[in-house]
Amino acid sequence: MTQTFKEAFYFFRINLIKLLAYTFSIGLMIVLLAQLLVPLFFGGMSAEEIGPDTIRPFAQMMNLVIQPFYAGGLITLLFSLATEQGRGILECLLTSLKRWPYMLLANVITTFLIFCGLMLFVLPGIWLFSRLFLVPYLVMLNKQTPFEAIVNSYHSTKNYSMTILIDIVILIAIFFIFLLFLSVLQLAYPIFLLLFLLLFQTMAYVIYYRHYEILQGRKLQAVEDDASK
Repeated sequence: MTQTFKEAFYFFRINLIKLLAYTFSIGLMIVLLAQLLVPLFFGGMSAEEIGPDTIRPFAQMMNLVIQPFYAGGLITLLFSLATEQGRGILECLLTSLKRWPYMLLANVITTFLIFCGLMLFVLPGIWLFSRLFLVPYLVMLNKQTPFEAIVNSYHSTKNYSMTILIDIVILIAIFFIFLLFLSVLQLAYPIFLLLFLLLFQTMAYVIYYRHYEILQGRKLQAVEDDASK
């Protein structure tokens, strides 16, 4: 494991309860919201008529709206834990709600760019992801516009692509090892898979945040060096 991955895992471990509380709070909110919205969208349909093809557009719309809100709150919580600000879950969510339009636009643009890259023989999409992973952190923590964040993320991650990709490959390898472990023990039930996916996604955000800290520290050091000359 890399030093950065070890640092991110340590941060994840010591803050596990607070991170899980946030993640499950969002999960509960999504379930309740779905219960309210499904009758509005499919009120005239029977349960037999609501199949995967029917529900997919609704699920995609829910993800489009909620994912930026979830990510913004989680990033705010990570910053609060790292800086010992003591923000609660509700305060983090309110902060995310204020930045939601920016996060939504940033998410749409970066997803489109990465998707286009994946269509070009996969590797360009992976490379673009490694250059743009800072975007939501710059939008939430540096209060940048989506376009500013995209440009600054691209420039800040120059010669840094392999560093972040190594940590992501390690995390994905661990994910598949544990998934195989659950399958062997015949524990691959939906509830266990959902819990595991939530843990995996949260850990990924912690890794991205640690790399954000490193790159921001380098940028600050460069500014101080220029000022001292």
